[in-house]
Amino acid sequence: MPGPSNPDSFEFEKVSVDDARKVLDDAVKPVVERARPSTDVEQRRKGAPAEALKTATLQWILKLPPRVQPRHLQLRYPRIANKIAAEWEHVLVCEGYLDSLLEDKRGGRKGFPLNVAQELASIRDHYFRLHHKSHTAWDHVESGR
Repeated sequence: MPGPSNPDSFEFEKVSVDDARKVLDDAVKPVVERARPSTDVEQRRKGAPAEALKTATLQWILKLPPRVQPRHLQLRYPRIANKIAAEWEHVLVCEGYLDSLLEDKRGGRKGFPLNVAQELASIRDHYFRLHHKSHTAWDHVESGR
């Protein structure tokens, strides 16, 4: 018997990775920003085509516990999801990258939407627990290590 309806959950249907990728590729439409003065960095970014979610990234996401699987990150920032998946086996590099996504060390950055930031924090906490004997990333921050 199904439990109470949760507005933050959704039903899953078993599909092949190729079928899932096609659905995601079809669902993601480029976002058109309002015209504003651009910098050299913005010009370089606009010249590169949007990166699609890779098959290896979908496989990585499916291996994560359901509470950690990033729904919003993979749709809005597939390049970042691809990078996390590619670095997942390299502990120091992946931890550094996840930390860099959650901290603004350069100052003045806009930041991620709240739902994406929450997913990144959940991934970071999960990753820390995997590699640091079930402590949380917040224990590390609180102790000043």
